[in-house]
Amino acid sequence: MDEFLADSLRKMNAETGLLSVLSEQFRNSLDNNFHLFDKHAFRKHEPRQEGRNVLNASLWDIMSTGLSQYPRQLVEERSAEVRKGFYKLLEDEEFVHSITYSSNSVKQVRCRFTKAKAMFEEVFDAYPA
Repeated sequence: MDEFLADSLRKMNAETGLLSVLSEQFRNSLDNNFHLFDKHAFRKHEPRQEGRNVLNASLWDIMSTGLSQYPRQLVEERSAEVRKGFYKLLEDEEFVHSITYSSNSVKQVRCRFTKAKAMFEEVFDAYPA
């Protein structure tokens, strides 16, 4: 793992243009998630829930990557649909299991990314991500 991280850092330092693009996508993703969910971003929660739950690394994975590719204006326009799709995922037992138990297993990772991707595609239709 250390070798992988060191290699990744070397590549990132060599590719300043790519690093800039990744940085912008990351910031865009954080803005989009905060716009949609405020203090509940990256947390399992229900609509209109007052208290905050702990951060969920698996939700971080899918929501940070999923919302990194869409412009803020589009996310704002489809906020209700994104929230509806997200809460629908949290009602899906298989999805909840994939973000809660053995979340690092290949099967669980594939499950949550596949379901999240389908939700984003449904919400954003044919927008070229």
